[in-house]
Amino acid sequence: MVANWLVRREGRIALALAAAYFIVYSALAVLRHESYHSFRFDLGLFDQVFWNTTQGRPFESTMSQALAVPHSLLGDHFSPLLLVLVPFYYAFPHPETLLVLQTFALALGAWPVYLLARLKLPPGYALVWVAVYFLFVPLAYINLYDFHEVVLSVAPLGFALYFLERERRGWFLFSLLITFLVKEEMALVGAGFGLYALLGKRDWKLGLGVLVGSLLAFAAVIQLAIPFFAEGRTYPYIKLRYAEVGGSPGGIMTTLFTDPLRIARAVLEPKKIYFAIAIFGPVLGLSAVAGWASVVLLPTLGYLLLSNYEAQFSFTTQYSAPLIPLVIGTSILALARLPESARSPVMAAVVASSLVFSWAFGDMPFSRKFDPGLFSTPSRYGLFVRQVAVRITPHASVSAESSFPAHLAERRYVYDFAFEGAQDAEWVVLDYEASDYNLAAFNAQVASVEAAGYTEVAAGYGLALLHKRT
Repeated sequence: MVANWLVRREGRIALALAAAYFIVYSALAVLRHESYHSFRFDLGLFDQVFWNTTQGRPFESTMSQALAVPHSLLGDHFSPLLLVLVPFYYAFPHPETLLVLQTFALALGAWPVYLLARLKLPPGYALVWVAVYFLFVPLAYINLYDFHEVVLSVAPLGFALYFLERERRGWFLFSLLITFLVKEEMALVGAGFGLYALLGKRDWKLGLGVLVGSLLAFAAVIQLAIPFFAEGRTYPYIKLRYAEVGGSPGGIMTTLFTDPLRIARAVLEPKKIYFAIAIFGPVLGLSAVAGWASVVLLPTLGYLLLSNYEAQFSFTTQYSAPLIPLVIGTSILALARLPESARSPVMAAVVASSLVFSWAFGDMPFSRKFDPGLFSTPSRYGLFVRQVAVRITPHASVSAESSFPAHLAERRYVYDFAFEGAQDAEWVVLDYEASDYNLAAFNAQVASVEAAGYTEVAAGYGLALLHKRT
């Protein structure tokens, strides 16, 4: 009786779950920022980019790539889809807007999960998969880790998989194209969908078109679009982050065929295995038995696990965002392939595993690693923050560190002190959090700024506000 009642109302209950998640995590994300636990990378950076865009300077930044002169963010990462959010930011031009929009984007990601489960599984399963989605380990971490453009790919990737299963080519291609406008590596993710259409759906025209088109789009963005906006500078991240396995797409492929053990050693590092367990453990590794659908995961896993940049294979950062809809989606497809008698016990095991992983590794309010201290302002900021607000005028140039750039980014010239120094800014804001709470190192830092022509005008414990002498 209860089960029938739930099935009849599962759509509304799923919507209620999404709404509850949105309300709770919007509040938590905003509280984390307003209590000075957000960072200049990337909330401060994106807040400045959005503010500059509303001032008629599209995508302009003085923080990305540690370039202190005004330049285009698109010369760092190709994310034109951010323009869709500009009207919302224009209505309320503050970082809190970005945090709420990001939470909405993640809550929206539950919709294609619900639709895919309803398409592939009997009534009642879709609601359970929505719950599994919200319990998924990386989701809450990403939501509470400032603002990142890659989060905007979660819902479109989920819709791309759903529409591919529905054989709705137009909507599938539209969803995939949206992801290409999120960030440059999304075109590689699209190649996985091309492989699935080619091998799993036996749709040679669609599969080859998407596969080749995705690879060409990636090459065009990396070789043409980003260097254009970077005024001739080349895209640096492949060489920097994949030096151990070849340092370029061609070099990686050469290493794969000439020295496969080198690739294996790069992928099988202990931290990467830990990452894979946290990603696939909640769904019992079902993606591995999803048939050809599992190939949609390969490009994303490839660029994450081959990297030597640790943040890319951490479930607490934004880089794992594209895996969320792909792992959940392929797990749904895998469950649909199982005999009917096995589905219920396996689904129950997935729910149990998701709860255990969320408690043990996640960032939900009931998780053992959840830190309530991130949502209350340390007392040392109280009087100091008021001095900063009173003394620094809206158009003054500022160099700051720790959480302060995220609170002072709505101006044309704001610098990250840790990477760019004072840059002759009118004001410098220092926080000993950036010195790993080493008070002696912080005092030496204050002295060095004073020696460079600044006067300390306000202070707190491990905090200093300095004004340039005229």
